[in-house]
Amino acid sequence: MTEKKACSLCEIEKSKEFRIIYQDKKAIAALSPNPSSKGHVLLMPKEHYHIFEQVPDFIVSHLSKIANMISISVFEALHAKGTNILIQNGLPAGQKSPHFLIHIIPRYENDSINFQWASKQLKEEEMSTIELMLKEESKGIGNFKKEEDKPIKVEKKIEKIEKHDNYLIHQLERIP
Repeated sequence: MTEKKACSLCEIEKSKEFRIIYQDKKAIAALSPNPSSKGHVLLMPKEHYHIFEQVPDFIVSHLSKIANMISISVFEALHAKGTNILIQNGLPAGQKSPHFLIHIIPRYENDSINFQWASKQLKEEEMSTIELMLKEESKGIGNFKKEEDKPIKVEKKIEKIEKHDNYLIHQLERIP
């Protein structure tokens, strides 16, 4: 059994557990069956990717545009006062599904959802080391993978000109 076949989110279109609010060829968005807030939406690519790093850049771009539009919809339709757009990338980050997804969480006054964390104080030497390591590893940023153009299929249609009472067409038909 491949990972895709084992992934319940790859079959979201067939599932009755999810209420789909948007879909296109590349992405699907549905209300979370376990919401943290009224209107909590899960947005994911239709193609199976386990974590964020596996998702091609053109899909990330597409998902970002959709997340923005869903966030706007949440403000307008549900009168949310804010949104959290969250990616839990890997088990230590809280990812519970084997399928990459983006959470769009509507926020309301006193909703008791807490995304606050305590700041860590690092020594200057640690910060410098981390800075150098990340700069080195980030040299390839900007070399984005683009979606491959698919060939356009052209269907040949041969139209037969029916005989008309136009004398010019009759003349053309007589030319050997």
